[in-house]
Amino acid sequence: MPALARGLGGYISDQPHDFTLSNATVLDHSGRLQKGVGVRVESGVVVEIGAAVRGGTDLGGDWLVPGFTDGCSHLGLFEIGAESSTRDDQDKPAITPDARASDGYNPLSAPVAVTRMAGITHSVVCPTMSRLVAGQAALVRTAGHTLQAAVVREPVALCVSMGRDGLGGDGAPSTRIGVGRALREWMAQAPEPRSDEPRGRRGRQAPSDDDSELSPADRITRSLRERRLKVLVTVERADDIERALDWLVSTKLDGVLVGCAEGWMVADLLADAGLPVVVGPLMVQPDSFDHPHARYDNAAVLHAAGVPIAFGSRMNHMARGLRTDAGVLVAHGLPWEAAIRALTTGAAEALSIPGLGRLEPGSSASFFRATGDPLQPRTRVASVWIDGRETAMRSRQTELYERFRTLQ
Repeated sequence: MPALARGLGGYISDQPHDFTLSNATVLDHSGRLQKGVGVRVESGVVVEIGAAVRGGTDLGGDWLVPGFTDGCSHLGLFEIGAESSTRDDQDKPAITPDARASDGYNPLSAPVAVTRMAGITHSVVCPTMSRLVAGQAALVRTAGHTLQAAVVREPVALCVSMGRDGLGGDGAPSTRIGVGRALREWMAQAPEPRSDEPRGRRGRQAPSDDDSELSPADRITRSLRERRLKVLVTVERADDIERALDWLVSTKLDGVLVGCAEGWMVADLLADAGLPVVVGPLMVQPDSFDHPHARYDNAAVLHAAGVPIAFGSRMNHMARGLRTDAGVLVAHGLPWEAAIRALTTGAAEALSIPGLGRLEPGSSASFFRATGDPLQPRTRVASVWIDGRETAMRSRQTELYERFRTLQ
């Protein structure tokens, strides 16, 4: 790495180092606490956790917490919401399955460092879901000064919107009736999935195995129909949730629901469907006709019904508040352990991303040090490691603070 680039992207060192942290309170992804234990890291991987691990840096009882994952955000896609020249979070057409969130992602965007300093080590970055088919989501690290260093996996899902969120973009439908019609038409025009049967047994009209004949948009749509790619469906109102479930059944797509502000009203239907829900924004209120029955105990009701949940901020600048917003949901009935699971492995399990959000032997060393319960607003995140590399606790905000805290 060129000398001038060192420090960009948040990493303190160019490569992961072997290190040991001792006298820690270790929290795992299931919400289980172990006090007075140590963690040993080699080559970016956790190799040992336990009371026998001693030496290295004494944490004095501070917590070590698996890195949190934002299950749906717009992180790094724009700098200033009101300044269009900084916005790279969407394209104009209503249906753009070949649009990629990674094409708009800026790993050096100011909100990325702020989010990382809140203990969020990974984020599922989605195009703004203000149209029928917004494009492809990508999993990113909240560190790294290049796209190659920051983007972990793409695409992780295709983003589709129902309800009022499906009405944006050029050529968009104007009502929910139009949304349903347009989605059915889109799927009817999609390439047929390829057969698992040997080539000689297929009929004459069997689809070709050669994806090169297809447009980029059709290749993505075919991967949906073959269930090689998940679809993230944004819905809020209870009746929209029912329509989304029916659409996923009729199309046989592998779906994950996002939002579900009124999910508590149809929790049994969601549980029967067995689909994960990325709940978010967590602090949604009944301030819109799209979710007039939103409640803070929504996540608690979904969890009690057996619905697998993850958390997504669906924000950029305020993605940093995900962990403390989760604390509010705990205050409204969600078990603390369930909130921890939703923040750590919830998105990984929903999107079939192995290994993400765990702090155990063999896992990637992506975790953070906190002064106490990470869901409490007075808890301070003291250090963050991503893949065994410590990151700088420095952002645009801290730089401004240092510059102006003493006025001349």
